[in-house]
Amino acid sequence: REEAVRSPDFAKVVRRSQDRFKRSSDATRHYAYLRAQDELMTHLLKMMADHKLDAIVHKAVEHQPTFPPYVDQKGAPHLNTFLVFVPTIVVPAGFTRDNLPAGISFLGRPYDDGKMIKLAYAYEQATRHRRPPASTTPL
Repeated sequence: REEAVRSPDFAKVVRRSQDRFKRSSDATRHYAYLRAQDELMTHLLKMMADHKLDAIVHKAVEHQPTFPPYVDQKGAPHLNTFLVFVPTIVVPAGFTRDNLPAGISFLGRPYDDGKMIKLAYAYEQATRHRRPPASTTPL
C-alpha cells in the first residue's frame, strides 16, 4: 500500500478524481444532462422498435485493452453508463493480438434482463471464446 501511494501514477489518479469534484454542478447543467439522457433513451428505444431489435451488440470498451496498471482510461467505457434501467451484459469475444481478453456487450430494452442473459449465454456457448486462466480450478 505505501509503495502504491508513493507512486507518481497514484498521484495522477487522485488528482483526476479530485478535479472531477471541483467541476460546477449548477442546476442548468444538470437539467441539460437529464434532457440529453432522456433524448438518448428515446432515440435508442425508437431505433430498436423500428428495426425490431431485441438487443444492440457493441464492443465492451471503446479502446484497445491494455496491460495493467493502466492510468489513462479513455473516456466512458460504455455507452450505457449514460442510460438507466437498461440491462447490459458483457461476454468474452476473443483476444487481441497481444493476447488480452476482449468483450462484447448485449444492451437491451429497459427491464429485459432475462432476454439479455439468454442471448449472452447463447453467444458464449456458440463461440466458446471464454478461456479461464490456468490457475482456475475445474468447475
